[in-house]
Amino acid sequence: MSERLPRVFDANVRIGRLAASRGRHFEKSADVIAAMDEFGISRSLVYSALARESDCIRGNRLLQEQIAGQSRLIPCWIGIPHREPAAQLVDRMNQFQVPALRLFPSSGHFSARPWCLASLADALSANAKTLILDFEGSTWSKDDIDWEGIQQLCATWPRLPVVVCSVTMAGPANYRGLLLQCQNLYLEISELVSPGEISQLANAGLSDRLLFGSNMPTRHIGAPLAMIGMSTLDAASRRRILHENAERLLLPYGSLENPVTLREVPRFADVVDTHVHLGGWNNSAAASGRTEDTIREMDRCGIQCAVATSLWSCFGEMALGNEDVAKACASFPGRIYGYLTLDPKHPAEVQSQLRRHEDNDSFRGIKLHTETHAVPITDTLYSEILAYAHMRKMPVLIHAGFDPSTWENLCCLYPDAQFIAAHVGGAGQNNSQAIALASLARTVKNLHFDLASTRNFYGFLNELIALAGIDKILYGSDYPLMDFAFELGQIIFGNITEFEKYSILSKNARRIFSIENRFIDIPPDIS
Repeated sequence: MSERLPRVFDANVRIGRLAASRGRHFEKSADVIAAMDEFGISRSLVYSALARESDCIRGNRLLQEQIAGQSRLIPCWIGIPHREPAAQLVDRMNQFQVPALRLFPSSGHFSARPWCLASLADALSANAKTLILDFEGSTWSKDDIDWEGIQQLCATWPRLPVVVCSVTMAGPANYRGLLLQCQNLYLEISELVSPGEISQLANAGLSDRLLFGSNMPTRHIGAPLAMIGMSTLDAASRRRILHENAERLLLPYGSLENPVTLREVPRFADVVDTHVHLGGWNNSAAASGRTEDTIREMDRCGIQCAVATSLWSCFGEMALGNEDVAKACASFPGRIYGYLTLDPKHPAEVQSQLRRHEDNDSFRGIKLHTETHAVPITDTLYSEILAYAHMRKMPVLIHAGFDPSTWENLCCLYPDAQFIAAHVGGAGQNNSQAIALASLARTVKNLHFDLASTRNFYGFLNELIALAGIDKILYGSDYPLMDFAFELGQIIFGNITEFEKYSILSKNARRIFSIENRFIDIPPDIS
């Protein structure tokens, strides 16, 4: 079953080339319009890559040239404090009907506090403009935003709408209280990946303060589309987030007619998630850690079954976490399967865990987390664990970076183990090691990788398939760090065949983990 989305206003799109990016670019307005048509986007607020990276004055002029005659593309200019008189800048914005000014305080090396932005904020507020602040967070798990400065801005200019981009799952303790305090503060949602976070904000009466944004082409628009489409939001909240809030702030000019065919959120009959965590996670909106809550979230997003590890085992409590996974498997047979998560620093306990759970058929693989356990995968402490996996022909999910030579050695030493390199799909569009590792997977038969925590550019999935081969890619959500729908959306909205979607979402995982196939009519490979 699928659900039709309301019209969508994308408040975060870039046009032009970023110098260092090997990802897809929207080089001209026709490229933006084509992507909007593909995903059913009515209008987009667009800014210039040149203005962001090099010259805001020339870049803003170039933007106006690029989007001339395109009523669906709404210009967003970029500014630098004191680069030119604020009144002069805003006068030109009025001339070209530009509703918003975007600032990049981190990369621009300036403060977002009133003492630095006063002249800009005065002029923007007096002319009914919107201020967009993008702190370009370095990672989804780190909060790089100056919330104290934002509070001061909102309090000093209460009639100036302030939209914050790059808001991550690391920020809820800061922004939730601030949204309640500052009625002119808004969040753009492209990085709000924590499970149920958008719905929780809406339930707190804050749906009128959330703007839909994709960050295309740096990110894939399918992720936020699926998070909204598969959420528990009521219809009114969806409309506010998807278009009404942006239209109120950013469309003081022009028509509101919908120029595109509205898109549906596809639902797939059989989805297997190969990267799920059980247990609580302090930074997640899904903080309860109860398995029944995980099952409810799986049902919301159409996840038939999941292979899960314990967050407790990934940290200091190996035995406690594995026991919790065993209980979850027993409580929800056929829905939860387990990874036995092992910390090689404690070899006696590892051996005890292997003996305790070796006859439990619900455990279908082994999980090794070299980062939290602080032991590199090349350490001989892993030898007995990997030999066990080789002997029993088990899948081994490893969080161990992307060095191709390391993975090639592992796969050759233990050829009967099925290795899954975690997070390769989310390694970043410019990570040459991850690209090389994806290429290696095509020729090394027992090397696979998952897409957990993917935050990659529009079109990256197509590149991964071309590099690795469709039979080597697995869907993983990294729940509860990320919403099930976030990564799911990048697949179901991907420009790939139905066979490729089902291979990633179900077929490959069921083969590797020996899970019975519940979806009979797999689309044929017509490539």
